[in-house]
Amino acid sequence: MYSELGLITNSILIGIMISFVAVTSPTVFKTLDSKNSQKFLRFIFPRLFNFCTIISAFTVFMFYLGEFFFGTVSSIAVTMAFLINTYVLTPKINEMRDLSLAGDTRAKKSFKNLHLASVVLYLFNILCAIFVIIIFYTF
Repeated sequence: MYSELGLITNSILIGIMISFVAVTSPTVFKTLDSKNSQKFLRFIFPRLFNFCTIISAFTVFMFYLGEFFFGTVSSIAVTMAFLINTYVLTPKINEMRDLSLAGDTRAKKSFKNLHLASVVLYLFNILCAIFVIIIFYTF
């Protein structure tokens, strides 16, 4: 029963992450100007990452109680990646973006690299969560 609850919360997490990529982000860039899209994204990303951290931490707990080792370890990795994105990368990305907009060319390159790292972690989380479902039903 606990593993099944973990699968439900894991699936909710996947839905949230994919809907943000498929719906929210494109809509922001199509409807808001640069200044307002920047304000919105700086507001929403930490909240998105924190919300996903809570869901993935709950998923860890459910998989642990259900003795689904792979799900537990994978969900711990996802939780840690969200924490890194929230508290390490996002503040640095915002700082480098501000410096880049002020004309600092080195900050522009740092911004691109940090943003890429954030996107890679986010994609890792999606793939990892999907893989948990595949493993659960395969083995």
